[in-house]
Amino acid sequence: MKKVVITGASQGIGQAIAQKFLDQHYEVHNISRHVPQYTHAHLHHWQADMLQYKQLKSVIEQIGRFDILINNAGYMNTLTASSYTWDELYNIMNVNLIHTMQLSIDVAENVFKTQQSGRIISIASIAGQIGHPDIWYGISKAGLINGMRSLARSHAQYHIQTFSIAPGPVETQMMQKIPIERQKRLKEATLNQQFCQAQEIADMAFWLADAAPNCLSGEVFDLNNGVNYR
Repeated sequence: MKKVVITGASQGIGQAIAQKFLDQHYEVHNISRHVPQYTHAHLHHWQADMLQYKQLKSVIEQIGRFDILINNAGYMNTLTASSYTWDELYNIMNVNLIHTMQLSIDVAENVFKTQQSGRIISIASIAGQIGHPDIWYGISKAGLINGMRSLARSHAQYHIQTFSIAPGPVETQMMQKIPIERQKRLKEATLNQQFCQAQEIADMAFWLADAAPNCLSGEVFDLNNGVNYR
């Protein structure tokens, strides 16, 4: 049975991804602060905080060999760039970029390099492609996309592939917390006035993990209903 490690799979997009892999008979290891509200015989939960890198590294060492890493955990708020405190800046950059990339590099070096295979998929954002009113969020996601591309180059010789998925607005519980007027504007920015569904992100993640050709690596896959070319 193949094994996938997913960060932040307790809800939203991460939960949809985890359930997709469980349906396809993968052993799933979720790393998150919160315990998932769903169960499965092949689902394993590891409690760890993305802000505490030593916790993440310890979990990876305990899991041992696995086939796929999916970086889904992310951090977002409603601050403007000028209103960020140093603590907020620390949080968003460490969760979205620094610790996510450090985890990817450690897995590539200490797990996938040894077994001469492995795929790393990061859930980035359209914000990393076209910018975002929350400047620091956009910067963190742009950095993640570039990090995946760089890792694809540096570790191709070990048969390690990396990919980024860049969603636009997605219909999740997090989206429901956004004011109605902003939700309306976000929908109007799409080609069909609809948000992507978490299941669509999960389907793409599974294809990249399980079926994407070996000649594909470092690429970014936009799932945003055409927001980036309107």
